[in-house]
Amino acid sequence: MKGTIMRRKKREVTDFATIKTFVEQTQVVRMALNGSDYPYVVPVNFGYQWKQEQLILFIHGAAEGKKITMLQQDPKVAVEMDGHHELIQGNMNAATYSYAYQSLIGFGQAELIEDAAEKRAALHRLMAHAAKGKSFDEIPEAMLKRTGIIKITLDSYTMKENKHPNK
Repeated sequence: MKGTIMRRKKREVTDFATIKTFVEQTQVVRMALNGSDYPYVVPVNFGYQWKQEQLILFIHGAAEGKKITMLQQDPKVAVEMDGHHELIQGNMNAATYSYAYQSLIGFGQAELIEDAAEKRAALHRLMAHAAKGKSFDEIPEAMLKRTGIIKITLDSYTMKENKHPNK
């Protein structure tokens, strides 16, 4: 899914396998919502699903609260995830230092999932991502009812990286 024009094209990642691996390795996404006075950003754990190259994220939390109220008022969101941070040491001149990283920024629409079967599937995706290879009991109905699930379908995203020259 192509995103916005990137200023530093040499850092743009277009290889889909690299993007998929990065999402798989990342455990926290920052979700930005449109607030009345200021934007609101919150770090959250997530599950995900790919539909061809479209990325869909699933976030869980309380069934009511600030995030839910804000999303009901405006479902447009931005997301950001980053990782593989490392200082690239230069010589005695500060201008020769840099920083290695990978990041993904995306824009999309959020919706609240109400259907119990969809909520259950989303929670299974979240657990499969957060607790890779672990098995867990079925999700109790009472817990399912009081858990809020936000589904974010990204309309676009871009990934970039600055690789460490020695790796």
